[in-house]
Amino acid sequence: MSSQPPGQVARIFRNTGYLLGGKGMAGVLGFLTTALVVRALGLEGYGTLLLMHVCASSFSVGTRFQSWQPLLHFGNTLFARGEQSRFQTLLRHCMMLDGLGALAGTAVALAGVAAFGRILGWPASAQGPALVYMTSVLFMNSCWALGVLRLTNRFRQSALADLAINTTRLTGTLLGMGLHWHLGGFLTVWYLGTVMSFLANCSLAWVAIRHAPSMRGFRLAGTLWQTGFEGIWRLTLSTSGNQALAALTSRVTVLLVGAATNPAAAAIYSVTWHVCDALAQPAQLLTPALYPELIRLRDQGDRAGMRRIMVRIFQVLGLFSAVALLVAATVGPWVFQTLLAVRTDDLALLMLLTSAAILDLWDVPLEPFLVSLGYAHRLFTGRIAATTLCLPVLYGLARLWSVNGAGLATLLAEALILSTRVVPFLRLRRL
Repeated sequence: MSSQPPGQVARIFRNTGYLLGGKGMAGVLGFLTTALVVRALGLEGYGTLLLMHVCASSFSVGTRFQSWQPLLHFGNTLFARGEQSRFQTLLRHCMMLDGLGALAGTAVALAGVAAFGRILGWPASAQGPALVYMTSVLFMNSCWALGVLRLTNRFRQSALADLAINTTRLTGTLLGMGLHWHLGGFLTVWYLGTVMSFLANCSLAWVAIRHAPSMRGFRLAGTLWQTGFEGIWRLTLSTSGNQALAALTSRVTVLLVGAATNPAAAAIYSVTWHVCDALAQPAQLLTPALYPELIRLRDQGDRAGMRRIMVRIFQVLGLFSAVALLVAATVGPWVFQTLLAVRTDDLALLMLLTSAAILDLWDVPLEPFLVSLGYAHRLFTGRIAATTLCLPVLYGLARLWSVNGAGLATLLAEALILSTRVVPFLRLRRL
């Protein structure tokens, strides 16, 4: 007999609301920070800062294990049943994955920037600070902590990391403007913000560990590697590869625009994309709230309940997409001018990237649905194919038509990726 979904749908939207509240406040702080830094460093200086941060985060996401995925996928039943030994071994396994990913990312970042940093668009004088900034990769990964907070239904607490990073950056930016700092000072502020976000996530997760019955008596020392779950490595590598490629592509896109044009154009593209993505942010936050509910229904064998939840989510997304397009067309130019102090009457880039963000938005419920049913590897292969095809197109169009060409290529890429999700979803609906 199928479970009734209304209570689960309400919990999904309630948890999404918690995340949205934190993201909304963090977004306002980020908005102010960007506007102030552009005025402190100039558009070119902000573009250089942005390129360095994007470079570091690219190496981070490229070597990051999405350890929260196997923690929820395999740990939900163990956690509910109070099977302490196996669950705690799984948790240590996920923590070790995060540590290894951070160390690997830092090593690759230092080597990569030392060898190829100059071709990414920043001036020669910034090469030394860029190398130092690459060590911030050590503090960019706390996926195990996010998994613990989601598993224990602490969605309000999980939003605090975004507030920590943006509060630190805004405070440091105000101080830097008063003291007339140059690029190095603002890089230090960005580095400190990353550290504060990491500490916030890990501290909150540790509090959850100390209070959950299934984690009572947890110690970092113990069995580290978990091999007792069939398919754990396939799931871990597929989901990590898929998420890494998605996050890496968005960052490499900014780097490619910088390489094809200049730092100022990279800043314009990046800020416009973030504005458009922010319009879709409320619905994108459905993913962390939706995934635990789908896992619970899967464990109960309630496929009908999963499908009903998906229908409800798609109904909401349809209305939200129309509102997002309207807001982008009316408010977008003002936001763009406020952030970058550059006046534009050209809606092309805004509408191209808003449409791309909406296509990405429709992927939000499809991905956790397919992952929960064991299709993670197909999502990964589909993203590989789409990315391999679209990145060269993006560089070429950026060379031809600057940021508008990059916007068009981004839209084409999102359409192709969405098609790789829709096809298996429609097949599963018939089962």
